[in-house]
Amino acid sequence: MELKNRTAKNKMTEEETISWIFLSIAFASETETADLKEISNIADGINHSIPNQKELKNSIHWLLEKKLIEQNGKKYKLSKSGIIEFKETSEKTNVISKIWKNIELRIKDIIENN
Repeated sequence: MELKNRTAKNKMTEEETISWIFLSIAFASETETADLKEISNIADGINHSIPNQKELKNSIHWLLEKKLIEQNGKKYKLSKSGIIEFKETSEKTNVISKIWKNIELRIKDIIENN
């Protein structure tokens, strides 16, 4: 999957990383809360890359701060507002790369307007 916003060093933008982790949490917690290993496994399936600890920590912190996910001990799931965001960004497509891009655009909007 080729993403357009990569920097010269092939690193993802903040929006790409946060949206990647958000999407991973959405999929990993469909039936029950997910731990970091489950989230990382889903992230690897989405992007063929395992998120590092900094990417996970920073993204989860941001998502918790924006109340898009909830934490229960060391496990995570989408919050009610996170579920709404996920449904809205995935309602017109079932293509994972398109859902990811839609989430990325939403997160970029949140970052720019807050």
